[in-house]
Amino acid sequence: MNTSDLHPSPDAVAALERELRAGLRGEVHFDRMSCGLHATDASHYQMMPAGVAAPRDEADCIAAVVAAGRSGVPITPRGGATSLSGQTFGPGLVLDVSKYMDQVLEVNVGQRWARVQPGVIRDLLNAHLAPHGLHFAPDPATGNRATIGGMIGNNASGTRSIVYGKTIDHVLSCRVVLADGTVMDLEPVGDDEWRRRSEGSSHSAEVYRGVRGVIARNRDEILARYPKVMRRVSGYNLDEFVDGAGYTGPIGGRNLDGHRAWNLANLIVGSEGTLACVLEAKLRLTPLPAATALAIVQFDDELASLRHVPEILAHPVSTVELLDELVIRESLVNPTTRRLATFFEGQPKAVLIVEVFGSDAADAQRRIHDVVADLKSKGIGYAWPVRTDKQGQADVWSVRKLGLGLISNVPGPVKGQAFVEDACVPVEVLAEYIERLQAICRELDVPTTMYAHASVGVIHFRPRLDLHLPEHRGKMVEIANRAFELVCQYGGVFAGEHGDGLVRGEFVPRYYGPQLYEAFRQIKGLFDPGNMMNPGKIVDTPSMTSHLRYGDAYRPEAVPTLFHYREQDGFQRAVEQCNGVGACRKLDAGTMCPSFMATRDEEASTRGRANALRLAMSGQLGDDALGSDRMKQVLDLCLACKACKSECPNAVDMARLKSEVLQMHHDRHGVPLGYRLIGDMPQMARWLAGPLAHVVNLVARLPGYGW
Repeated sequence: MNTSDLHPSPDAVAALERELRAGLRGEVHFDRMSCGLHATDASHYQMMPAGVAAPRDEADCIAAVVAAGRSGVPITPRGGATSLSGQTFGPGLVLDVSKYMDQVLEVNVGQRWARVQPGVIRDLLNAHLAPHGLHFAPDPATGNRATIGGMIGNNASGTRSIVYGKTIDHVLSCRVVLADGTVMDLEPVGDDEWRRRSEGSSHSAEVYRGVRGVIARNRDEILARYPKVMRRVSGYNLDEFVDGAGYTGPIGGRNLDGHRAWNLANLIVGSEGTLACVLEAKLRLTPLPAATALAIVQFDDELASLRHVPEILAHPVSTVELLDELVIRESLVNPTTRRLATFFEGQPKAVLIVEVFGSDAADAQRRIHDVVADLKSKGIGYAWPVRTDKQGQADVWSVRKLGLGLISNVPGPVKGQAFVEDACVPVEVLAEYIERLQAICRELDVPTTMYAHASVGVIHFRPRLDLHLPEHRGKMVEIANRAFELVCQYGGVFAGEHGDGLVRGEFVPRYYGPQLYEAFRQIKGLFDPGNMMNPGKIVDTPSMTSHLRYGDAYRPEAVPTLFHYREQDGFQRAVEQCNGVGACRKLDAGTMCPSFMATRDEEASTRGRANALRLAMSGQLGDDALGSDRMKQVLDLCLACKACKSECPNAVDMARLKSEVLQMHHDRHGVPLGYRLIGDMPQMARWLAGPLAHVVNLVARLPGYGW
């Protein structure tokens, strides 16, 4: 499928803009710069939308969806845009729910549920719940900026999924709007209620009838083809409607009065915004662990560390997380992590972070020492430092959560790329799978790095490539295809956490076969017959080499600069150092980025500014965009506080980049009078400090001088 065919006509875009500006209370942007800032996420893809809207509330969101549908403009819901697979942008209208639709609507402590808007940030929700001893358990590394709506769209999980499962295990119901404006409340219902909701000619009735029919026609194929690994986030969740299909998660509880419940919310979870836009969700809450403790098991060999994962899992652990040699090395020199990385002994090639829960601190400490004693007796690892204090554990987890940034923080264009990093295989064959994948990369002369969820067989394996180069893009395709075949051989799944998106969508029909792929298309057609909701994801996805951020059409210009940028090999690499992971969008800690914390505007974030510079540098915003007034406007709210230099895991130095680009603006437009007055103050002071000093002091006392 060529998603360029989905770009709306100029007349349709103009009609939509007029309707949104007339009817929406939220923000509406159709200028090239604003669209460009919403054209990427944390993946290596880019797709320029026609417009961006930030709805104020549910009514605004519904109005925007209806207006887009009336104009024939596709819709892509968007939260924090931390996707690694390319799901959060599209050719039409981007609906950014992260700025205003971020309210916790209701919390029922006794029944352990919360009702929230889709833009609520996961960690801020949990800060709200912590006084009640509860939390929303899925814990992705991006939890301090990931929104609940995005986690639902991606079926996010995180480090402790062997205890808590995935987001689908915690979504009780959700309220959604379809592309035609139909609002549906999706919740667990029994057979009688399902039949009642199937009656009539409404769109919602067609959905209820149609889904039941799709499941009935494909029951045997669902049982045969769905993988039995927990971390499957590929395709649509048809296995949720067939007993015995797929994997039964650790949470369970998707029943009604002791009987199997049908819940269409289970199709919305993991659908990547392709079926509907979430308006609110009712979430299951679980008790916070009373106490935790960590052991950091250190190894001289990374494959040996993976071979011992099953033995570690024989203990009642809550997670086992891998860091490899590159992540360890970068954590020791990165300004964000080097003060935290005090738990390495010697020069390990890999470490496994092992966590246990306890009924209290003493119990957690006893449990982790039991694990360590067993590992020592079996010769598993060479060092086993333990952290039982809260700050020590927080330091370890901070290093782990910044793993993505650390592996892309190496200077130069060769970075660990995300395209086979999401595969999930049974832990019993994890080491063998990784060994064979490493061999494939060595054969192609491609270095690698890896980290993350060893406990569930999801190792974020990153071949290090320069996607500016056609030959490296060719290697990406070859590695992906060979890795896919390995995953199938081992009974795994290609998308275990980050979803299909643009990077893995082309593998969906190959994995599930023609019958189930057709079932997916039928599900899409039931909810979204006009193909308006985030088209080109999950079904009818283009090639993994289409819409690349650094594809054949990317032509950065040589930019003369005053600074040297030696550590990043020039201005271009300094701008491209931002990989879009969005750590600058956090609101709960640190200093970066103060202007985003105040405004919640994407263009006020370090990521937004870096994207603006990259688009301008490559001619995608028109001629001389680097020196334009619009670029200056994007940079104006940067306070040059340098927090990004120390808090961004990629150490993006926006203050220096801003100084460079402001000089370009001054070269083009001249230096403003106010700048000249401030800059010339020392010289003026020398002129005025003599005989005119008393006159100057008198003037300074006049009313209005301060203004």
